Amino acid sequence: MSARRLREDRLLHEAEATGGDPRRICDLFGLSVGAALRYTSTIDQPGLIEHTLRNAGPARRPEPE
Repeated sequence: MSARRLREDRLLHEAEATGGDPRRICDLFGLSVGAALRYTSTIDQPGLIEHTLRNAGPARRPEPE
């Protein structure tokens, strides 16, 4: 897993854990208010974080025919 993907996962997790508090995300990760709002807006979408976590593994190779 790349460092970028780990950071995004952590940001999404923190957004969910704080109930969507953009100020906390700004303070923890040094993001602008706009960027923090983009992450906190995801908590209103049920299943998005679970989908992201499920698909965070390495890319799957197509099976041979």
